Amino acid sequence: MKGTQITMKFLDCNECKQLFYQKEIFVFGAGVDGEKLYSKLADIITINAFIDNKRYGDGNLLCGKEIINLEQFRQRRTSKQPIVVASYRFMADICNQLVEEGFVPDKDFFIWDDMYIHHQDAITSRYITFMSNIWRDKKRETTDRIILVPFDSRHDQNSVQYAYCSNYLAEKYDASIFGYCRYGASAKNASKVVFDIYKAFNVVGLVDSALNADLQKESDIIFDNIWRNLYTWEDWKNITIYGICFGTTVITDFLRTELPDYNLRSERICTFIKKTIDTIVFWYRYIEKHNVVTVLLADAVCWEGYIRDIAITKGIPTYALEYIMQKAYLNFHNRHDAALHFKDMWNQLSVKEQEYGIKWAKERIEKRISGDLQDVNEFVAAHLIFDDKKQQVLDQDNKIKIIICPHIFEENSYQFEQIFDNSYMSWLCHLGELSEKTPNYHWYLKPHPCGRRRDFIIMANFIERYPKIKMLPPGVSAVQLKKEGANFALTVCGTIGHEYPALGIQVINAGQNPHSAFHFTWNPATKEEYDKLIMNLDNLEPKNNLDELYQFYSMNYLFYDWEYIPYKSIFYQNPFLSMCKEELMLYGKELGTWKYEEYMKEWTPQRHKELYRKMECLFQKMDEWEETIFYKRQVSVEN
Repeated sequence: MKGTQITMKFLDCNECKQLFYQKEIFVFGAGVDGEKLYSKLADIITINAFIDNKRYGDGNLLCGKEIINLEQFRQRRTSKQPIVVASYRFMADICNQLVEEGFVPDKDFFIWDDMYIHHQDAITSRYITFMSNIWRDKKRETTDRIILVPFDSRHDQNSVQYAYCSNYLAEKYDASIFGYCRYGASAKNASKVVFDIYKAFNVVGLVDSALNADLQKESDIIFDNIWRNLYTWEDWKNITIYGICFGTTVITDFLRTELPDYNLRSERICTFIKKTIDTIVFWYRYIEKHNVVTVLLADAVCWEGYIRDIAITKGIPTYALEYIMQKAYLNFHNRHDAALHFKDMWNQLSVKEQEYGIKWAKERIEKRISGDLQDVNEFVAAHLIFDDKKQQVLDQDNKIKIIICPHIFEENSYQFEQIFDNSYMSWLCHLGELSEKTPNYHWYLKPHPCGRRRDFIIMANFIERYPKIKMLPPGVSAVQLKKEGANFALTVCGTIGHEYPALGIQVINAGQNPHSAFHFTWNPATKEEYDKLIMNLDNLEPKNNLDELYQFYSMNYLFYDWEYIPYKSIFYQNPFLSMCKEELMLYGKELGTWKYEEYMKEWTPQRHKELYRKMECLFQKMDEWEETIFYKRQVSVEN
C-alpha cells in the first residue's frame, strides 16, 4: 500500500459480531460490499448510515439507510461509533483517507474482510503454491514485449482462464505478463493476496495508471476542450479523443456504475468526465510507449472499452475471456450482432429443419407464456413472476395503454446501435417528454424483473420527474397486462420483443435489436420515425407475423450455437467454478476461496497438458469468428 503505511487487523463476520454486538457502526462503502456486510450483520449490529465519497446526496439510500459523506459522518457521530470499511476494490484509498483525516486504525475504523481478500486463508496459500508449481517453467521477465491481463481484487476462478491464455501468448511472443486494475482502481489498492495468485502464474507486475505531471496537463487540456461542448447525450456519443470515438463507451461506463443525473452539466458528471479522460490519456500513452502485443480483457465492455478501443485502433489483438471467449472489436458487445443475420441463416436450413423449428418454437412459446422458463437464463428465471395480481393495475378506460420496459442499468447498456444516442437514459427521458404531450394515452413503467438496487432508485427518480408515467407493481405478468388492455410495449432491444407479440402486445424498439431481421416488432430507424409511430398509435395496423416470430425463436434457442467456444466445459468440470456471483446466489453460494479448493481437486497433469495444447486452436477460433456465419448446433429433427 503506497502513501500512508497502515497495519491493521482484518475482521471476518464472526469477529465483527463479537466486536460490535448490539452497537452502532457506520459503514464506509455504499456498493455491493457494503450491501453484503449489511445482509450478514444487520440482525445483531445497528448500521447508522453508509459513508461514500460520491454516492451521497438527498434521498440516496442503501438497504434503507442514508448514504452520507465523511463530513456528515463527523456531524452525526456520537459516542465514538466506529467506521467499518467495506470496499475491497478501494480499501487502501479509503484507509489512507481516514488516516489523513485523523482517524486511528483499529480504534476509529476497522476493515471488514470476510472474503479473505486482504488477508490470506489456508486455501489461498495452498492455491498459490499449486499455481506456482504449474506455471513456473513458463516464467518470463526480461522481454520488452507485454501482454496485459485483467486484475480485480476478488477471489474468482477467472485466474485459470487468464493463466492459460496469457502464458500461451507469452510463450508465443516471448513476452512478459502485466496486470491492469479494472474499473480504474489504483494499483495501490490491489490486494496483495490476490496479486500473489497472479504472480504464481507469472504476472510480473501491475500497471500503475497514475498520471505524471505531463500527462495530467495533457488530460486537463483535453478535458477543457470537451467539457465546454458537452451538453446533451448526443454530445456524449460523439466524444472523440486522439481520433477515436469513445462516446458510446463513456455512456455505458457511466450508466453501469453511476446514478444518472438529469443535469448533464452537474459537478458530479464533470468529475466523472474528468476521471474518464485521465483514464483514456494514460492508456493511450501507455500503449503508445510500450510494445503491447496482446490485450486480454474480462468482459471487454464499459470501462474496459477504453483500453479495448485504443488497443484495437493500434492494431493490437484484443480478446474477452470472462463470460465469453471472443475477439473484441470497436464498441464490442458480446456477439449479439449475429442475430441481425438470423433471417439469412434461417434460409440456410432445410425444409425439414424449418418445419421442425416452427413446430418446436410454437410449442415452447405457448409454454413460456404460461410460465415455463426452460429457455430463460437461470438468473433471469429466478426473478420472473407469472402470477397475476389480484388488483387491477391498468386504468379501466378506452385510452391506449403503453408499457415502458426499461433495461438493467448495472449491465452493459450497449448491445446494438440505438437511435437515442446509445443511451438508455436519453431514451427514457424522451419517453418522459412524450408522456407530457399525449393526454390520450396512459403510460406505465414496468420494472425489470432482474432490476437491482440502483435500478429501482433510477426508476423512482424517473417517475418523480415524469408524473404522467405510473409505476407498475414489481412482477406483474405480461398476461395480466394484456388482459387489462395493454396495447403497446416499448424497449430499446429487450427480450420482450419475442415475448409480448405472442400475446398480441405490439413492441416498438428504439434501435437495432435481436429481432431486427424479422417483422414481428416495430423498428423505426430514426428519432423522427420513432416519434411518428408513438404519436400515431391509434392508426397502426397490428403486426401479426407469428411465423417470423417462430423463426426467430427457433434460431435463437434451438439452431444457433451461442457457445461457439464452450469455455466453461473446456476449463472446468465442476459447473460451479465458471459461475458468476449472481448465478452462484441461486444455489446459496457466493464467490470465495472454496473455488480454489474445488479446482485443485479436479486438476490433473494430463488435463493441464491437453488444455494448454488447445490454446492455439482456441485463439484461432476467436480470430476466425464472423457474425454472418451460421454456427449451427447439432439438432435432431426426427419426430
